[in-house]
Amino acid sequence: MRAGRPSGTAHLVALGRAMADAGLSHVAGFHDPTARVFLSDKGRKSLAKTEQAYRAGARGFRVAAARMMADMMALRTSAIDAAVRAAIAEGARQLVILGAGYDGRAWRLPELAGVKVFEVDHPATQGDKRARVPELPAAQGIITFVPVNFERDALGDALERAGHDRALPTCWIWEGVVMYLTREAMRATLAGVAQRSAPGSTLIVNYHTSRRGLLAQLIFRLIGEPQISAWTPAEMAADLHAAGFAVREDSGMADWNERFAQRHASVDRGQHMRIVVARK
Repeated sequence: MRAGRPSGTAHLVALGRAMADAGLSHVAGFHDPTARVFLSDKGRKSLAKTEQAYRAGARGFRVAAARMMADMMALRTSAIDAAVRAAIAEGARQLVILGAGYDGRAWRLPELAGVKVFEVDHPATQGDKRARVPELPAAQGIITFVPVNFERDALGDALERAGHDRALPTCWIWEGVVMYLTREAMRATLAGVAQRSAPGSTLIVNYHTSRRGLLAQLIFRLIGEPQISAWTPAEMAADLHAAGFAVREDSGMADWNERFAQRHASVDRGQHMRIVVARK
């Protein structure tokens, strides 16, 4: 991401969730009213134009692209939500969101009531998010914002100061982050996560198996956040195993479609997305 600016990728993810919340997705019952709050003025205008075109019956490129984006984000979000609910049901009383961006789970998941939620992110993105928080309803979880410059700050030290208890089981979300890290940086952060994970902790990692298409690669390079790394499921499992985590489930877009979509969405361009759920 560009120095001093909020993450452009995080904003695109929020825009996709907002489009899904507006009804553009095939995921039945998907709701994320927090996403709209986190949009920039430009993002809100884009959402309004797309909603207007869709309601008017337009089915051109703008609406088709928006629906595909809404589907991908709604499916990915729903899959991670399900994994978080399962971890909380199994006893996790802490949730750490690494590279939280404009994540809205602490406000919209009732299962997080009474759970300590640590949102870890770069100060620029986190500062922009916190400025918008007053527009949201009361949070479900007990939120602590943890500003971390990953190029300079130690994750473990930052969480220790913030009050994270390494003796208690933790649910970790690592969504939309590892593909922008080198493998070395990913493994270093993973080691830090493992050190603060008590037995019974759950780690949820969203990763890519290949690079995006050329157009998507160009867009993300232009916003200063190019994809760097990709893993096969076997490679990701090996990295997790080396850190002391055992894979419980590794799923992709086709699996999420079967589980969450009202009817199968057209998400061929999202086939590189996967989510692995591992247990300590």
